[in-house]
Amino acid sequence: MRRVFWVGVGVAITVVIVVKGRQVVARYAPASLVDQATDQVNSLGEKATGFARTFREEFRVARDAREAELLASLLAEGQPHPDDVRAARAARRDRAGEPGVDDDEDLLGYSFY
Repeated sequence: MRRVFWVGVGVAITVVIVVKGRQVVARYAPASLVDQATDQVNSLGEKATGFARTFREEFRVARDAREAELLASLLAEGQPHPDDVRAARAARRDRAGEPGVDDDEDLLGYSFY
């Protein structure tokens, strides 16, 4: 309980310092200086957002490429793609209109496809 109290005290002190610091800066700093600092912080935020977006996109592309490489290395010669097998099984079940053999895989907790 003491730790929670001291963490709360630390958070409260931090909030007070930030608020009072902003008030002091607003009172004594020239408006042009504050505007320049605000513009720089905003541009830095835009750059960080752009970097994160680019990183996420490049990571997704690399991940998908690696997944395709691993899948290709695991499939035997002439073996169909697992997505094709799943689609064919689903189509057979839909045509039959009744549950298939694959419906018990949810109960068993494992799958071979």
